[in-house]
Amino acid sequence: QRIMVNHQVDKVKRECVVWAIALLSNGTVVSADSFGRVQFWDWQQGTLTESHTISTSAALSLAVSEREDSMVVGTSTGATYQLQLLPVKLGGSEKRWVRTKPFQFHTHDVRAVAHSPTALISGGLDAQLVIRPLMERVQRKGYDTVLRKFTFPHRRLVSCARKARLLLFQFSQYLELWRLGSTEETGKDGEVLPVCRMPEHLVQLKSKGPEHIYCSCVSPCGTWLGYSTASRFQLYRVRCDGDGVSLSKVPKVPKLLPPAYQLQFSADSESLFVASARGSVHVFQLLEPGGCKHLHTLQPPSGCSEAVYLLAPSADGHWLAAVSGDWAIHIYNLKCFKHHCVVPTYGCAVSALAIHPSTNNLVIAYSDQQLLEFSIPERQYTSWSRAVQSRGLHRIWLERDSPITHIAFNPKNPSHILLHDTYLLCIIDKSLPLPDDSALLMNQSALKQLPETARKRQLHAFKICKKFQ
Repeated sequence: QRIMVNHQVDKVKRECVVWAIALLSNGTVVSADSFGRVQFWDWQQGTLTESHTISTSAALSLAVSEREDSMVVGTSTGATYQLQLLPVKLGGSEKRWVRTKPFQFHTHDVRAVAHSPTALISGGLDAQLVIRPLMERVQRKGYDTVLRKFTFPHRRLVSCARKARLLLFQFSQYLELWRLGSTEETGKDGEVLPVCRMPEHLVQLKSKGPEHIYCSCVSPCGTWLGYSTASRFQLYRVRCDGDGVSLSKVPKVPKLLPPAYQLQFSADSESLFVASARGSVHVFQLLEPGGCKHLHTLQPPSGCSEAVYLLAPSADGHWLAAVSGDWAIHIYNLKCFKHHCVVPTYGCAVSALAIHPSTNNLVIAYSDQQLLEFSIPERQYTSWSRAVQSRGLHRIWLERDSPITHIAFNPKNPSHILLHDTYLLCIIDKSLPLPDDSALLMNQSALKQLPETARKRQLHAFKICKKFQ
């Protein structure tokens, strides 16, 4: 059977493209096209049975539920629409497809959709995956009833040279190096401080060829800069001459199987860790005045075919934690280049991790918002981490839809863990009790109104701020 989708439309100047099709068990073919129509066809006769113009833009993707009583359609404006098979009259047997719910969660084309028993799932060119629960299909409230947005990739696109106060920004075809601004003023909570030195754009480094930059990094001292594309790895020496900056390419960088999936310099800026596509991590020694040599390749003992996507070196240069695509966290001893241990497996992706500078405890954030702390020297979870697991984290914390993307520590207070996602900064104070579900999670503004004695009763470990600039 050959069905001409645009046969009924007279005098149509532009061509009609069918972007998605589905086949129902009763022999109906469903098509989604560039005119924004969802059409239902009898596959034996080739005739049109129903037509719905759901959008003025193209309908790009289509998915039908298992029960075949609901479908989700993605369009080129970033909107998704739900169609449901509903009875024409209450209690009647005759049913028709009706457009019931529009959702605007994306900013670009929705190229992929899926329909699970309890949710509509959509993926767009804005690099977001959105899970929208269908409340009528969910028995009880929980993690499954929360709207969740996942932003890809969780790869660091900004890296910081702390000692030199430089920021490196990664774009698809070039890198930009900036010097941070500064202020000499101090102020009260909520005040905006005047800047005595503005942020300064130092240099732009363009990548040759059409390939996108995979990953990049600047060393803590600000004198080394590296980046990788799909086919080559480049290392540069950065020299600051007064206000100007000069870059010189490091010649004869050891040839490795590209691409590098993640780059990370050691805290003393003397080593560079290059994460590979095959689960291994290459260790380079950085040489003066501008060279490098390959020291060792760290391999997981069981072997791994997945790329390493996160690296965390310890401040003392003793340990390195590496996370691969199979979600295993391997810890290596950098003094003897041996595998030390593997963190117990957890059934979720790792979104961020960091090693505490004084205790060498590894703090791990997972995509389901769980937080764990693992003692590297003792090869086991810490007592604080066990307390978190037995007590459980606050319900509102677990229902957030944005993953933690970075973990850091307060050098003046070892009990402080600093976390952030796209929308909030959080300090976890391990010396304070964990909040239970009845407590107010974001209680900072409420605490300010209370007298000192009442404030102590309301204090808990989570300090959350959304008003940052």
